[in-house]
Amino acid sequence: MMYEWADWNLVAAVIFGLFVLYFLSRIFYKPLKLLFRALFHMVLGGVAIMLYNLVGAIWGLNIGLNLASALIVGVMGLPGLGMLAALRYIFS
Repeated sequence: MMYEWADWNLVAAVIFGLFVLYFLSRIFYKPLKLLFRALFHMVLGGVAIMLYNLVGAIWGLNIGLNLASALIVGVMGLPGLGMLAALRYIFS
């Protein structure tokens, strides 16, 4: 008889754990989606800066690759890359 009671406690604990997991996933879904989207854009911006530095090495042009510049280029695209190149030209 004691063994059956332990099985019901286990079932109740699993159901409670699934509810907690469901509610936590509902709460953190949007912030995690925003974080992964920002990371994806940052990686794309870093790749664009690396390609610019590879091609720009012929003419002596380069942009520093860091998190801020990668995020700027990732979010703004080619206008962001142009802005960083113009700022590099102005302040050098």
